[in-house]
Amino acid sequence: MKKAIVTGATGFLGYVLTLELTNNDTFVYALCRKNSKNLSRLVGINNLEIIEVDFQNKPVISKINADVFYHFAWEGNRSIFAEQFKNIQNTLNCIELATEFGCKRFLCAGSQAEYGYRDGLITEETSLNPIDAYGACKVATYYLAANYAKQLNIELTWLRLFSIYGPNDRPDSLISMLTKELSLNNTFIIKSNGKHIWNYLHEEDAARAMRLLGWQSQSDTVYNIASKINRPLFEYIDEVNLTINPNQKIEYGNENCPVNLNVTTDKLKNEIGDYEQVCFKNAFLSNI
Repeated sequence: MKKAIVTGATGFLGYVLTLELTNNDTFVYALCRKNSKNLSRLVGINNLEIIEVDFQNKPVISKINADVFYHFAWEGNRSIFAEQFKNIQNTLNCIELATEFGCKRFLCAGSQAEYGYRDGLITEETSLNPIDAYGACKVATYYLAANYAKQLNIELTWLRLFSIYGPNDRPDSLISMLTKELSLNNTFIIKSNGKHIWNYLHEEDAARAMRLLGWQSQSDTVYNIASKINRPLFEYIDEVNLTINPNQKIEYGNENCPVNLNVTTDKLKNEIGDYEQVCFKNAFLSNI
């Protein structure tokens, strides 16, 4: 059986990745913050060992052996630099741990926020121009991690995650709030006109892509984790509306949102094949 280490396993993406790994012949060591409020969600998962750690310092862990290390732990208000800085050192500490535990590859969660505001097509070669503390610290972490991984002779794979949705998503995400309000027969109000380009990838497809990147040989280090489909945001919202509650009304505002997620996933698909299996509309049929 393969072995992987996962940080942030109690969070949205770390959790769905952990399920994907443990359901696909992989034993997972979940490194979790002590007294994590979501630790209970991991209880009962097969092929899993929970290890509580303190990320403020380099964690001290009994010797374990693993093949890959997925680093998804990240915390702090995304607008406050003082809260974001500590994630940089935490990541570098985890790279050291990965080498000590015999991991051949370190996969780290980046973000579309690294690109900032873009009008054109976003590729992995698009220049980085973050607009907040979160995006800036992700960029800084990427460059420092790439250099440190090279020094320690471990492969780094940087996952630039776009908008991922699913039943385990945060309750304050747009899709979560939309489905809740429509299910309650409430009018959904959005400030923007919804005409900016967006991209939604289901959590199961995202987890599948990240699992495959952990085990397959790679020709590059940075991958956009997104859907192959880009559409105006209002088309996604209207599709959910028609699927869940077609008699309810969506109220759009007049704001032009500067964020456009017009992204290509050609590099990812060429690397691991077709990873996308969940149709956006079908994901909401159970809500009817």
